[in-house]
Amino acid sequence: MNAKRIEDMPHEYALLMNPKQRRNALGDQRLKIRGADFGMGGTDFYEKEWENIHFYNCIFYGVIHLACIRNCVFERCQFPGSNFQAYDFENVVFLRSDTLGEANLMAGNTSRNVRFVECDFGGKNSDENHYGAIYFNQDVSYEECTGQYMSLAGNGIVLYRNCKFGPVYVNSGESINGKKVYSTVLIENCEFKGSTGLGPSYSTSLTILNSKFDVLDIGSSNVSGDVLIEDVQAGAMINEFYSARSITVRNSKFRSVNVRPPGVYPKVYRSFKCLVPVENRGNLKSVVLDGVECGHDEGDDGYLPNLIDDTVSGCWIMGGVDTTVIRNCKIPKASLWLESANVTIENYEGEKASFVTSKIGSLTFRATAIAKAIDFTGVQVQKLDAKGLVRFAGQKIVTADSNVYLP
Repeated sequence: MNAKRIEDMPHEYALLMNPKQRRNALGDQRLKIRGADFGMGGTDFYEKEWENIHFYNCIFYGVIHLACIRNCVFERCQFPGSNFQAYDFENVVFLRSDTLGEANLMAGNTSRNVRFVECDFGGKNSDENHYGAIYFNQDVSYEECTGQYMSLAGNGIVLYRNCKFGPVYVNSGESINGKKVYSTVLIENCEFKGSTGLGPSYSTSLTILNSKFDVLDIGSSNVSGDVLIEDVQAGAMINEFYSARSITVRNSKFRSVNVRPPGVYPKVYRSFKCLVPVENRGNLKSVVLDGVECGHDEGDDGYLPNLIDDTVSGCWIMGGVDTTVIRNCKIPKASLWLESANVTIENYEGEKASFVTSKIGSLTFRATAIAKAIDFTGVQVQKLDAKGLVRFAGQKIVTADSNVYLP
């Protein structure tokens, strides 16, 4: 980019340094600055106010720390290695701009109506310790953006729409000195390559719609409300939510991929996990899986005893304490942890399923075809309707130490 030092633009420089002079000169009109170089050395905008400014084809690098940025547009601007911050952002659009590698763009206190549109966050270092960060303390949206090796987050309403990313973190919300700040997150019509990390994060709700992932890592995602995952295609969804009130997954497919790093053996193939830590199980009221299809999970992580396999493997699914519904699903191997008042499994296809140690109020099977083996070891059920459990020749069913009776 060919740019002229902002110090060599005396009119624009003066108006940037003096907000009152800018308002007197332009009123409500936007100051337009084109092709300016905001570089290191000589220019100190520390805690200045930028308002009603349209930056076009400008470059920002080094440390720029402002008091506020309000009603501004950054169009086709570059932020190579920049540490670009303001205490407050309001009505700010970054349009077709580029970080050109690692950069940090942050709001210290508040952000309202901040949008990144058709921007590229092109990190170049795969070391997570050298990821750049785009972080806003309240609302922020990422629309039709691209990039990789970055953390892209916010603490308020956070939207990702029509984006295509490589490996990134989208871990919104935070905990500071024990005080939790919760975001509301929507990911819609996005495509993610490599590993996508959702945690550690804090959100009131998490919604993922019509999106594709290689590996969706939900590890340590703390959701105080509801999780909705719908029309998602992924190689795998791995690890566990730290907490959630409900988890609903609809019309989604998880193919199964090796989740260990390249060159690490033995390989472990995973497709899908839907659970929270045991200590937070009481907060998980409802789990609904409808139209979920999984690949084969292979490899030993050794969570549960299991009498139908030498090792515990398969999709790990924890039930909601009030309701669990598994409907229209194809899951070859499943480890089901169900401490639920009501469980319905309907129009289900699988090869093997373990219900080991589950405690269930009412369990109903409808058109449930688990062809090879079912393990009910230690299961306690108050009311069982197994008329819809399809029986197969050679099917192995274990009921040791349970009250399950199948005629």
